[in-house]
Formats: sequence, structure tokens, C-alpha cells
Amino acid sequence: MAKKKNKQEAAEDLSALNRTGKAQKEAQATIKRQVMTIAKIAAIALVVIWALAIGFWSGLDNTIPLFVAASLTIGLGVLAFMVRRNLGRSEELGALLSEDSELSPEEREARLKKLDESVEKGDAGAIIAKAQLQMQEEPRDALTTLEKANLEKAPKLLAGQIRGMRAMIHLNLGEAQAARPLADAIDLSKAPDPKSRANLAGVVAEAWARSGNPIEASELLDKYNPDEKDFEDVKVQLLRARVFAAVHKNDLPTMKKALKGLAEVSPQLMALFVGQKRVHPLLQQEAKKVLEQSGFVPRQMVKGMRR
Repeated sequence: MAKKKNKQEAAEDLSALNRTGKAQKEAQATIKRQVMTIAKIAAIALVVIWALAIGFWSGLDNTIPLFVAASLTIGLGVLAFMVRRNLGRSEELGALLSEDSELSPEEREARLKKLDESVEKGDAGAIIAKAQLQMQEEPRDALTTLEKANLEKAPKLLAGQIRGMRAMIHLNLGEAQAARPLADAIDLSKAPDPKSRANLAGVVAEAWARSGNPIEASELLDKYNPDEKDFEDVKVQLLRARVFAAVHKNDLPTMKKALKGLAEVSPQLMALFVGQKRVHPLLQQEAKKVLEQSGFVPRQMVKGMRR
């Protein structure tokens, strides 16, 4: 029974915090816009190249400019086809993640099976999609799926997302030491947009704070204001990381302020600290107090948590 309870608590933590599917779609949209911009520039460049090639062409005796222009055109055409194919596959994976919370067990199982073949081939996008479908129900299974990705060969953007997902699962399971090397390897500069960067920064900072480096964690978090509108979707992750960084620095006023911010989002988020393993005693105590004051659970239940 205890094992089941811990598993359920981890699933609730992930359900409350994980916005990877949405962030992934937004990242895909950003990449798509960037690709479209590059495509326009490439098209203009081809027009210029052909204009120059025709200008330098002096008949059958000098066809080199035309051959150069044709070679560049073919090369860009092949590149465009590969990019479009990859974007199409990415959009297909995104569709598999849509409305995940509303899926029936049968629908979720069908989607998981559809991804299995690509996952076994090491497709990083498919691995992320399958893990996202598994995270809320079976976090350990999601972790196993994510570990199949070859992070050295995967595109840097996807490798960062996979490290972030793996680190977050470890953190939710109370395994900060396992999350630390993953967090250390995340290159925030590779994130496609500020929101994705802030989300990963929250994961990195929490791993640092909970594994003995709260000062650097706080310095990193100072770069991201959780109250900014642009970070609304990752506010919970940023505040959660602030809670851990503050308590491990013995900065209790900052910890209480961050807890209050989380409680304003939802008092249920206090369970992230009450139900987790290896959480600082002061943090657990304050989280229980906030949860009790919110009236979300009866006082008797909170007292039961103290046992």
C-alpha cells in the first residue's frame, strides 16, 4: 500500500507541474517560424545566385556559373525536403499529445503503441511524446523511456528537453542527486524561447538547490520573474524552485513568500512538499501550515500528515 501511495503522490506532483506537452508545442511553433524566415532568406538568395549566374554566363563555352547555381539549388531543395519532413513528424507527435488529460485508458494505450516502433529506433521526438503520455500514470516507466534517448546524438534542443524531463521526474520522486548531473548538462542557451528557457532554469535551479548549491540556484532564478506575464505557464516551476533554493539557504522570508505565491495558484500545490521524500523539515512544516490555513483539507488530515 505504501508503494502505491508514493506512486500516486508522484503522479499528482507531475500532473500539477508538468507542462512539457504545451511547452513542446510552443517550441515547435517557434522553430517553425524560424524555419519559415530562413526559407524566405534562402529563396531570395537563390534568386540572387541565379541572376549572377546568368549574368556571368557567356554561352556554351562557360557553363560553370549555371552548374554552380543548379548545384546550390538542388542542395537547398534536399535540405528543405528534410526539414519539412522532420517538421511534419514533429507536428504528428504533437498531435498525439493533444488533450492528453482527456484521453481514456484505451486511447492512451493506443497512442503509446503507435509510438513504440519509433521509440525503439531511438527517435528523440517519439521518446519525448511517449514519456509525456506515461508521466502522470507511470513516472518510472516514463523515466525508462527517456533513458532510451542517445543524448549525444539527439538534436541539442531535444536533448535539453529530455534532460529536463528526466531531472524533473527524479526531483518529483525525491531523487535530487540523480537529477543533478542531468541539470548540469542542460544548456539553457539552446532553449528556443524565453518561456522554455525559464522552465528549464526552474528545473536546473531546483536540482542545484536540493543537491547542495542553493546560492547559484538563487542567482539563476533571479533572472526569471515568476510574476511576468510571459512566464505565466511556468510560474509554478519557478516558484517551486525558489522555495527549495530559499529553504536550503535558510532564507525563510523568501521561502514563505514563494509558498504563498504557490498557494495563490492552488493550495493543492503544498502537497508537493508535504508528500515528498527528503524534503527539508522547515519546508514541510511551513507547507503543512499553509495547507491547513487554506482550509483545503481538514485540520485532522494535516495532523495525520505530521505522524
